Amino acid sequence: MNFSKIAFILSTAICALFAQGFQNLTMQNCIEIAKKSSLSLASTRLNEKITESALTQAKNARLPGLSGSASQGVVNGRPFNYLDAISVGLNSSMPIYRGDISHSINKAEYNKEIAKLKSEAAERILSEQVIRAYMQVWSLTESKAAAEAALALSKRMLARDSVLFNAGSYTASDLALAFAQVASDSLSLLQAQSNLTQYFTELRQLLEIPQGTAFSLSPPDSVNVEKAEEYKTLLLQAQENSINKKVDSLSILMADESIGIAKADRYPKINLSGGLSAGLAWREPEYGTQLKTGFRYSATFGLSVPIIDWGATEHKILVEQMAKEDRQIASASTQKQLENAIEQLLLQVETYRVQWEVSSVQMEAQKLSLDKSVQQHELGMMDISSLVQQQTIFNNSQIKHNQAKYSYLLSKSLLDLQTGNF
Repeated sequence: MNFSKIAFILSTAICALFAQGFQNLTMQNCIEIAKKSSLSLASTRLNEKITESALTQAKNARLPGLSGSASQGVVNGRPFNYLDAISVGLNSSMPIYRGDISHSINKAEYNKEIAKLKSEAAERILSEQVIRAYMQVWSLTESKAAAEAALALSKRMLARDSVLFNAGSYTASDLALAFAQVASDSLSLLQAQSNLTQYFTELRQLLEIPQGTAFSLSPPDSVNVEKAEEYKTLLLQAQENSINKKVDSLSILMADESIGIAKADRYPKINLSGGLSAGLAWREPEYGTQLKTGFRYSATFGLSVPIIDWGATEHKILVEQMAKEDRQIASASTQKQLENAIEQLLLQVETYRVQWEVSSVQMEAQKLSLDKSVQQHELGMMDISSLVQQQTIFNNSQIKHNQAKYSYLLSKSLLDLQTGNF
C-alpha cells in the first residue's frame, strides 16, 4: 500500500472521528465543548498568568537584589593614556523593614483569586448563552415540525377540494381559500426554517465548531413539571454559588491591603546594602598587588524616616479608603441584583409552569376539535372557511404550548445555573 492511500485512509478516519464527536450533543455536552474551545475564555484565562507573576514579584520584594558593574577608562593623564584602567563591582541591597511588603503580597494573592473567579464568571456567561441558544434551537425545531404538519394538512385539503371543484361541488372562492391557506402555511414553514438555521448557526459558533462539520443535538432531557423551591432557599443557594459576591468580598479585602500600603509611608524604612569593587591599571605592574590594595568592600545600614510630605500620604490613605467604600457599595448592589434576579427567575418558572400545564390541555382539546373538523370537512359537513378557522385555533394553541414549554425549560435551567444545581 503506497503512502497516498495510507494518508487518505488516515484522513478519512480522523474526519469520521471528528464528525462523530459532534453528534447527538446534549445541552451539557454543548456547554463542555464551548468551555474547552472558546477563544474568549482562553483570552480571559491569560490574566490568571499575569496575576500569578505579580504575586511572585510581590514575594520577591523581601529578597536581596544583586547587580554588577564594569567600567573601562579610555583616556587619562597628560598628554594622554589610552585604555588606562578597568574597574568592576558587585552591589546588593535587602529590605530589613518595610511596612508595605506584607500588604502587597496579600493584595497580590487576593488579585490572583479574583482573576480565577473572573474566568469562572466568563464560563458561566458562556454557559448561559449556550443554554439560551440550545433551547431556542429545540423550540424552533418543534415550531418547524408543527409548520410542516400544518402545511401537509393544507395540501391534503387542497387536493381534495380541487377534485370537488372540478366535479362542481365547490365554488371558486372555496378553492381560493384553500390555496391561500397552503400559501400561508408554506410561508410559516419558510420562516420557521430560517429562524432555526439562524439559531443553529449561533449555537455552532458558540461551540467553535467549523462550518460544514456534522453537528446534531439530542432533545432536552425530560423534565417533570414541578413547583420550584421557596424563594429564601433558592436565594441562599444563589448567594453561596455567586461568583460576583465572592469577587466583591475579595475586592474589599484588597482595598484593606491598599490602605495598609498607603499607611506604610508614615513609618520608617530600614535597608541593608553592601558592595565589592576593585580596579586595575593597564600600565601598572603586579596585578595581584593592585587587587590587594585596590579591593574595596562596604556594608551600609540605612534608615529612612518620613518627616514632612505636605499631606501626600494622608491623601493616598483617603483615596484608598474611598475606594473601599465604593467597593462596599458595589457589594450591596450585587446582593440586591442577585435578589432581584432570583425573584424574577422564580416568578418566570412558576408562570411558565402553569402556562405549560394549561396549554398542554388546551392543545390536546384543540387537536381533537381539528381532527373532528377534518372528518366533517371530508364528509361535506363543514366548509373550508370553518376548517381553516379551526386549524388556525389549533396552530395558535401549538405556538402557546411551545412557548410555555421552552420558556419553562429555559428559566428552570438558568435558575439551576444561578443556584449551583445545574
